[in-house]
Amino acid sequence: MASSRSSKNRMTAMEKRRRRSGASGYLLIALIVSLITGVVMIQIHDVKSRLKVYEEQDQALDEQIAAELERAEELNELEKYVQTKAYAEEQAHEKLGLVNEGEIIFRLEDN
Repeated sequence: MASSRSSKNRMTAMEKRRRRSGASGYLLIALIVSLITGVVMIQIHDVKSRLKVYEEQDQALDEQIAAELERAEELNELEKYVQTKAYAEEQAHEKLGLVNEGEIIFRLEDN
């Protein structure tokens, strides 16, 4: 009978160890899952902040594109105007001092 009591005591001690190791295993798994969840949350936050920066850059670039398209339109209009006779006469009058027939030039004398 002494041997049967000691085997029962042994079984209970072994069962206690198994229960403790099982509980610590669950605790370890919970800790690992928590750490992974934390890392994923940090990564999501980082990606969202980078996305916001990229969206702001995209908006700024869209504004620059619109401004450059407007400038290109102005340059096209200027190119058309430069090819006209009116522009040539204006430049000749301003830069070369030429006048059309029948125009009279008045100059003020310095005192």
